[in-house]
Amino acid sequence: MMALPAPSRLPPSPARRPIHSPRPWLIWALVGAPLLVLAIAWRPDPDAIDLTGRLQPPLGFGGTSEHVFGTDQLGRDLGARMVAGARVSLLVAVTATFVAGAIGSIIGLTGGYFGGLADRIGLWIGDVQLAVPFVIVAIGISATVKPSVTGVILILGATGWATYARVARLTVQPLRRAAFVDAARVNGASPGRILFRHLLPVILPPLLALAGQQAGAMILYESALSFLGIGVPASTITWGRMIADSRDSIGVAWWATVLPGLAIVAVVCFFNAIGQFGIRRLRGGEE
Repeated sequence: MMALPAPSRLPPSPARRPIHSPRPWLIWALVGAPLLVLAIAWRPDPDAIDLTGRLQPPLGFGGTSEHVFGTDQLGRDLGARMVAGARVSLLVAVTATFVAGAIGSIIGLTGGYFGGLADRIGLWIGDVQLAVPFVIVAIGISATVKPSVTGVILILGATGWATYARVARLTVQPLRRAAFVDAARVNGASPGRILFRHLLPVILPPLLALAGQQAGAMILYESALSFLGIGVPASTITWGRMIADSRDSIGVAWWATVLPGLAIVAVVCFFNAIGQFGIRRLRGGEE
């Protein structure tokens, strides 16, 4: 019997549904959101000292339910101190992000719209700010400003505006000759009204998406400054200060440094995921 010739075409394979990866913003929302809610709603005493219960491990590692996250070298509850540190970190992150975003947006708006000397000066200042290491600027400002949370906000705001300025400038430049801008100019709108009434709402979505990521960076920078003992008073509870105070006892009480570090990681990733979510929405992709 003669063998049948092989078919010229293979039968079409069944359509495969695309495999979507888990949504990272949702995962980190489930991790970071409870910690943020506790920071706002729960008000325990973070400075209560119990020397008889010092260096107790967390629950599940030999500890008790009285101190779920264990205690530090002075017997203070780590859960209460992490919540108190979260309030400081959130205040610094939100306020410093707003300050940096406001400064950068104004510089980017004016430079992108007017061009010329104002644009070149803004670019030059931004390049200088990006070229100088962050720690050097922080040390210089903290040497002249009294240690306080306000000082840390000023440090972070003064060193974080350049990215907003670049985004605002690049977004405004193609729009300064747009039809709606020309119409507003013909109708007698002042440059200030054109900038803040017509152009700012257009560039606000990418700036807000950038702010979501920058808020996480602000928490990371604040923790680094607190660890180095710069800017924040010694009596202020922050996650970076908790790690610095407990580094001498890391060999016998790992939880006193690891748990604040994990809190920093969770909240920073939470804000980064929110920023990524906003960027993907702007691009029209999957969340």
